[in-house]
Amino acid sequence: MSVDIIIVSYNTCELLRACLQSVLEAGGETSGVRAIVVDNASHDGSPEMVAAEFPDAQLIRLSENIGFGPGNNRGLAVATAEYVLLLNSDAQLTSGALPALMAYLKARPNCVAVGPRLVFPGGAFQSSCRRFPNPIRNFWNLSGFQARFPNRFRVLQNFMTEAEHVSGMSVDMVSGACFLARRDFLESVGRFDENLFMYEEETDVFLPARRRGLEVGFCGEAVVIHGKGSSVEQNDLREFSLFHACRSKYYCFRKHYGAWAARVAWWSDRAILDTSALVAKLRGKQHPAAARLAIYRRAFRESFLPLRGRPTR
Repeated sequence: MSVDIIIVSYNTCELLRACLQSVLEAGGETSGVRAIVVDNASHDGSPEMVAAEFPDAQLIRLSENIGFGPGNNRGLAVATAEYVLLLNSDAQLTSGALPALMAYLKARPNCVAVGPRLVFPGGAFQSSCRRFPNPIRNFWNLSGFQARFPNRFRVLQNFMTEAEHVSGMSVDMVSGACFLARRDFLESVGRFDENLFMYEEETDVFLPARRRGLEVGFCGEAVVIHGKGSSVEQNDLREFSLFHACRSKYYCFRKHYGAWAARVAWWSDRAILDTSALVAKLRGKQHPAAARLAIYRRAFRESFLPLRGRPTR
């Protein structure tokens, strides 16, 4: 069994070095491992570091930042292995993780992808599995009810609790931070939708799998360390990140559920932000709702448009 490990990176040189070192060590546990690094026009020395320190990795240097999904597509275009591991540059494979993921897929012919147990650098639990987002779950999360009732009304929650992470179970979708997939399945769904710059790639890929009667699994024996949000924080992309999180959400809702779902999500988002701003004003406090609403409004408007000019932060 051979596997191509695709890593999309943007200005994460030190994180990428640790990631590739873990991949190098994983190569000693499994034969036929190849690293493919897609660099999204980094200017922090990342591509030079890869070329100098990891000469066996295939490096694809892009002239502009085209985003996460499109970047993975560039890696998939040169992948030849039966299996592909999509791995964030701020993630690290632990000992035995890759063999466990590969064994999981090999034993389950109807399973097209499997995700590991993600942990924070200190070892704390990190949600690895999600239910498919929809307008109701979107409202439950943004309104704060999910945080207020973390162990109740679980069917309404997008992210699954630690107790729900049962190894070997079939789930709606696993985190895009790291998952092993059959390459022929990714090819069958047209790879990643390039109208998604970042976020919701998992929804877009795994929802068709569910509708085809295929499975996505969770393997708790495979552990991957993930510095969630490290790339966003390191590049100071918080507003940029929020815009694309909203744009991708509205785009995916309309694509997979219909225009009504995108509009319901937008109006509920707007109602929640307006209410939050009003409550804060009555209490004599400031609230970033107005600034966020402007971002949400732009995201909804641009979710109808193709990504023509690629963002180049």
